[in-house]
Amino acid sequence: MKADYRERGLTAPCCGVAVVPVRSPTGWQFFRHTPNALCTARESLAHIVCKSILARTADRLGLAVTTEARADDGRWVADVLVRHPGWTVALEAQISRIPMAAIEARQVRYREHGIRGAWLVGYDVANVAARRDLPLFRLEVGPAARPDPAVVGAGGRVALERFTALLLTGRVRFAGPPAAASAPSVASVPSVCWKCRRDIDLVVALVNLPAHAVFAPRGIVSARDLGKLPEALAAYRRAMPRLHTVCGALPPLRRPPPSRVAVGLRAHCPWCDAPISLHALPDATRTPRHWHRCWTLDGQAWAPSEPRAARWTWSDPGSDPGAGNAGRSDRR
Repeated sequence: MKADYRERGLTAPCCGVAVVPVRSPTGWQFFRHTPNALCTARESLAHIVCKSILARTADRLGLAVTTEARADDGRWVADVLVRHPGWTVALEAQISRIPMAAIEARQVRYREHGIRGAWLVGYDVANVAARRDLPLFRLEVGPAARPDPAVVGAGGRVALERFTALLLTGRVRFAGPPAAASAPSVASVPSVCWKCRRDIDLVVALVNLPAHAVFAPRGIVSARDLGKLPEALAAYRRAMPRLHTVCGALPPLRRPPPSRVAVGLRAHCPWCDAPISLHALPDATRTPRHWHRCWTLDGQAWAPSEPRAARWTWSDPGSDPGAGNAGRSDRR
């Protein structure tokens, strides 16, 4: 290609400018813009190295590989697109910082096209829990002269080349809390009705909700603040009949009279219907270790102990996986 690249008319997909095939002093082969080309989408050497490793590893596994692959409708461009007869995955080496919302939006576009997405992110992403629908891994890249990229996480530290092989052969797995413990649920503490003196399971919080910056940190919203999240309140109201069937001691939550609306929702004794204020509940009742029992909105009970954080992990038996194992990645 170096001999006849001019006749080939090679251009960069990011800007349409002519490119030149080059080889770095360390042996990496890539394309470079022609001198003085005006392009704001230039790739760093670290990004080129990471993409090369991803593509070469997939190729050695016998998989079809395309770099800078583009959707027919132009809705996405993948760093490395890997195709297997049973699945397609986009591998993204995200070295420069972009908003988490941008990553999520691109992941949605991949999903809409039937493509899985895996993200190798070269910077710390604060306050983002591991998610099954968004495989995101911490990528460490050294200085430009010797990038030596590696992935670090719950499975240890492993070179990017080896991690890519593990990922594409089904050895990278998602580990999270039990399904019930991760579903939207109500959490309660034992209490006694002030009027009829009967035991009740006082609902103090809804948990495992989509995280909200103000009212539901860590996906937990105090029962008295539930009215501030209309969608969560509607889901709870739909679940009330089922919840009170499986646990008759749960007081239903209702809005107070207009004169008391500022104090938030109130509980009502399931035995005598006496109103029970939630305004003075201590903040500790929003933490799992203070809960007594929990029920999903489908009525399934689960233990309210502090659940183990979700994480991605991997195992490396120490031998290079062969191409024949590539189809196992559908377990990822």
